[in-house]
Amino acid sequence: MNKHLEDVSMDYMMHLRFAWILALKLFLLSLTSLVHGMLPFIFISTVSDRIASLDSELWNSRHDKDTKNNS
Repeated sequence: MNKHLEDVSMDYMMHLRFAWILALKLFLLSLTSLVHGMLPFIFISTVSDRIASLDSELWNSRHDKDTKNNS
């Protein structure tokens, strides 16, 4: 466990908060996707756009931490 926390440059509470916020965002996107499935004329690109945004945020967050660890 400690190695992973060191790899992501977070303490336990920071990691817990980050993971829970990410889980909440993904849960809300799941609900949005269910609504879109029933009513395809709403939330047309919301889920795919937000997932791409989350992917970018995760990638940048990881890259920033890797850069700090290598300095």
